Amino acid sequence: MKTAPSSSLVPHVITLAAAAFDEKFVPYQRMAGAIIDLTNRNGACEPKDLLALGFSHQETIDLWHMANAIANVELRLMN
Repeated sequence: MKTAPSSSLVPHVITLAAAAFDEKFVPYQRMAGAIIDLTNRNGACEPKDLLALGFSHQETIDLWHMANAIANVELRLMN
C-alpha cells in the first residue's frame, strides 16, 4: 500500500516546480527589461535595436514576441 507524500515534502516540491517555471522565463524577462529601457529612452524598440545591446539574432527570433508582450504589459502598468 502506498502512502501519501508527507506534508513537509509537498511545499518543497511546489517550490522546486515554481523555481523551474520561473527559470524558464528569465531570458524573456531580460529582453523585456531591455525593450522597456529602449522604449522609455527612444519611444520605441525594434528587434534590430536589441542587437546593439548584445542580444543575438537568434535570441531576437526566439524571444521577441513574448518579451515584447511582457514589456508592453509592464509599460502599461507603469503608466
